[in-house]
Amino acid sequence: MRTYTHALLTLATARHLNLCSPVWATAGSILPDLPASLGAAWLWARRGFFDREQFRQQVCAKSAFRVPDTAFHSAVPVAALALYVLSGAGGHSMNRPLTALLLGWAGHVAADTLTHGEDARPPLWPLSGWRFGSPVSYWEERRRARLFTLGEHAAVLAAACYLLAAAGR
Repeated sequence: MRTYTHALLTLATARHLNLCSPVWATAGSILPDLPASLGAAWLWARRGFFDREQFRQQVCAKSAFRVPDTAFHSAVPVAALALYVLSGAGGHSMNRPLTALLLGWAGHVAADTLTHGEDARPPLWPLSGWRFGSPVSYWEERRRARLFTLGEHAAVLAAACYLLAAAGR
């Protein structure tokens, strides 16, 4: 799933459910893609235009980007922080934004686990290196990418319409 899709769907869902911190939930939904985004910016600064294969070789294969990307796409840090929040540590008022951030982050991890095939990350890293190769992918043609992309962008359009309508109220 694309980063902007994570952001728009999370924002629309958080507003619809009246979460107290939709902005924090949205931030959490894009957090896992931050290492790859920084890697893309680094590659762009070095080379200018690049294709998917150059991105995979120059960014995804480098541990400076791969390790944080793997960690942020794992349910383990999300669960550990959720346990921290549930324990009541840090006081109630501090936990609302953190809870919203964790919900957005957890949603991203779940969505990517279901929409990445060949490039799947281990959802239980560092406890396990097992990967779920989804039969659906947002970019792999042999894993129904075109059909997925149509559905993804229909959802983005619906979320944008909802947000615009909600802003007009």
